[in-house]
Amino acid sequence: MDWKIPRFKSGKPLRWEFLVPPGSARETETLLSRIVSDPFLPRNHTPEFKVFPEKFVLEKTNFRQALEVLVRIPWIRDFRLNLGKFPLDENFDFSGLIESLKQNEILPEGWGINFHPQVRGRKEISREELYSFWEESYSSSGDPDSKNTELNALALGDSIILSLSLAGAPIFQRGNFKPLSKSAPVREDTATFLLHLLKKNMPEPDAVFVPFAGSGTFIWESASSLFKLGFPHLDRNYMFQEMKEFPAPSWEFLKRKIGPEEEGKKFTFWYNDSEPEVFSYLNERKEEYQKFIKQFPLSPENRFIGKEGDFFSISPKEIWESAGKPQKIWMPLNPPYGLRIQKGSDLGLYRRIAETLKVWWELPGEVSGFILCPDEETWSAFLKAISSKLQTVHITHGGLDLRVVYF
Repeated sequence: MDWKIPRFKSGKPLRWEFLVPPGSARETETLLSRIVSDPFLPRNHTPEFKVFPEKFVLEKTNFRQALEVLVRIPWIRDFRLNLGKFPLDENFDFSGLIESLKQNEILPEGWGINFHPQVRGRKEISREELYSFWEESYSSSGDPDSKNTELNALALGDSIILSLSLAGAPIFQRGNFKPLSKSAPVREDTATFLLHLLKKNMPEPDAVFVPFAGSGTFIWESASSLFKLGFPHLDRNYMFQEMKEFPAPSWEFLKRKIGPEEEGKKFTFWYNDSEPEVFSYLNERKEEYQKFIKQFPLSPENRFIGKEGDFFSISPKEIWESAGKPQKIWMPLNPPYGLRIQKGSDLGLYRRIAETLKVWWELPGEVSGFILCPDEETWSAFLKAISSKLQTVHITHGGLDLRVVYF
């Protein structure tokens, strides 16, 4: 097939797709409007955008403008270039597509493709059949040592829409940390979004307390949010940085623009878990994270304090005093599945957390946070026990609809 894909030029207005966590569309649209009306980089034209439940589309937007949006919305999980809409008829095949992408300087040398087929509103073809078309042209995955990015192919009616991820590995993956095998953590992009909403409720905390820390996602994402460190500052590279038209000076400017302030405010991060294996993992991650942030001009007085044991048996006053009596505290709560089912019901745990929070609220400091509720029953039990009308945000995690209550 003759793939007529134009040569990539960084200044040419194109169509881009950005994937975001389910439940974040409204806040994404608000922030996107602010970015478009108040850009960091000079521009000759104004981008147009459309926001959908799990993604948004930028049109009439050049590479530099797309990168600015990518940097300024911290919960983006993938960044794609729309390659166009093509007829899906009896003569269709994928032969020559990869070669065209390389010839037109979209897919850098040394990069391969993972094919991801999707079908919507079309009964004549299945995902499996679409994948077989791909295998007919590219039967092998190529060099196993090559880096790979994802090609999304959406069969829609009589056409197929192709978009190529320019990230390579997903953006939400935060570097070289080894995952905790027994955990099912909230993804980093979702955690960042939830913390963004918390920051609107309490913009300038002095400390972050993370009970039931698990794999620690809320610890490191909280720290990065308060330190003003985004995914561009991580020790990893992205495919778009290897593209011939990559605007390196603009990228470095954006990193500095969103980056940490010189010797900024100091924070205390306190975390807790009752399982020895998990707590040991958290301490290892703490050491790695502290090595990572040493390269930035942050306050040397930032502290990370871990406490092994049952959160309910630890005195809130003792925790507060050991952390230096902070006046404003973030407290993200994600009760672990294992603890929730120990007695056959989540409800008792969520009522107990609500009662514990009331003790925290008696301290001289102000506590603001959220709790993830896996179903309507736990959500209702928590609200009844807390005896207060609170904001609830709905998100999706692991295919489950979660209620996130902010307090």
